[in-house]
Amino acid sequence: MLELPDEFAQTICEILDSISRGELDEADALLDTHLVHHETNVPCGNVAEQLKTLISHLREGTRFATALSEGDLLYEAPRNFYLFSGYKQLQANLRHLTWQAQQIAKGDYSQNVNFIGELSAAFNQMIEGLRAARKTQEQLKELYATRDKFFSIISHDLRSPFNAILGFADILNEEWDELSDAERKSFLQNIRNTSHNTFDLLERLLEWSRVQTGKMKFTPIRLNLANLVRENFKLLTPTAEGKFIHMVSEVDEASYALGDKDAILLVLRNLINNAIKFTRHGGLITVSAASMHKLVVVTVSDTGVGISAENMNKLFRFEEQLRTEGTDKERGSGLGLVLCREIIDRSNGRIWAESTEGEGSRFSFTLPLNTPTQDNP
Repeated sequence: MLELPDEFAQTICEILDSISRGELDEADALLDTHLVHHETNVPCGNVAEQLKTLISHLREGTRFATALSEGDLLYEAPRNFYLFSGYKQLQANLRHLTWQAQQIAKGDYSQNVNFIGELSAAFNQMIEGLRAARKTQEQLKELYATRDKFFSIISHDLRSPFNAILGFADILNEEWDELSDAERKSFLQNIRNTSHNTFDLLERLLEWSRVQTGKMKFTPIRLNLANLVRENFKLLTPTAEGKFIHMVSEVDEASYALGDKDAILLVLRNLINNAIKFTRHGGLITVSAASMHKLVVVTVSDTGVGISAENMNKLFRFEEQLRTEGTDKERGSGLGLVLCREIIDRSNGRIWAESTEGEGSRFSFTLPLNTPTQDNP
């Protein structure tokens, strides 16, 4: 066992006490003042050297910690100290945390901080809050844009047709006796067509508002797609026959999907009605369905006028509605495809279009597959 002089041992205790209080200068002074007298004693000299090394390392460690606290993340950690690897890890973590903070400041909220317990939790909570705030901001932006477009439709698209109806009605009322039968018939036809178009717009606005306000309830059940197509064909056949358009269903009787019946009927009705509008007399409309993995793809195709590349980019968008006349000058509200997109989105599907101008269009949407052996939710 190493024996040290009592005076030397007492001095060591004082030095260690100073070190424990963080008073390294005082410990250094005690070491230089009192232990110099014991340099000839080898054991004492060895202890003194070890204490000097310890004080030096602690001083370097203190400088390193101070540099980190002041934001100097490039300060070199003391290499010969036993805490070197821990210091380097701390420095690397702080550098990464700083980089993440910079990314967050730039709007990148995909970061996930994994640093030190409560600090990580606080950062991640802040990131979640920023994500929620951004989402809310985007939703508000979309809401304001939708509101402005909605009021634009009401103020312009409803007022204009009513002005036309009133104008034609005034002419008929004031000049009935002076007008020929052909002129009267023309004015009445204009009133009828404009009234139908205005009613179509109002109907689409009401349907769209029901979806937006959550008043259109979605109750998913197992749907027989062949039956849904038949229901729509029965409703739209008179319109199609007026243009000598042939409608064909290629949907297998065993095609089932999961969705809300009224909502999917509405989607099919909009797509088939659009196909009728933009198909020439004597054309063909085909509805088909095909299973793909866990989905059913329903397609409404026509031999109509097709859609230009420019107008394809405007499909399904409320803020930039596509408005073109049908082959018999039919007018659309521009809301039908927007409504279809929102319904299909809420049905866990997607909707898209393919078209060749002058040859026809294909509108397709997916729904979750539901076979007769599956349980309904």
